[in-house]
Amino acid sequence: MQLQVMNGDISVNEGALVENQVACALSSKGIPLHYYDHKSRQELDFVYPFFNKVNIIEVKSGSNYRQHASLNAAVNSFGNRIGRSIVLGPCIVEQINSVVYLPLYMSMFL
Repeated sequence: MQLQVMNGDISVNEGALVENQVACALSSKGIPLHYYDHKSRQELDFVYPFFNKVNIIEVKSGSNYRQHASLNAAVNSFGNRIGRSIVLGPCIVEQINSVVYLPLYMSMFL
């Protein structure tokens, strides 16, 4: 995959590239990088502590950025322990219920 990306072919797995960009942005801000996977049925891209709560970040590279079953399940199960639920993707800034949608480039401002 690395050779394909270096040759300009990002169609291989754009999601992995976008997650890597977000990981770099979060890491540069000192945010610890943690991933959650529950029996390969529920996964959350980034979870980190924030003022005695947990922030969740889901990264989406495609137009289906509003589909996030794992994030929804976490919010439904642990809503009172979650600080912010954020989806980074090809979207505009908006909030729907408890989920904040931000364009990918805004990961540097978290």
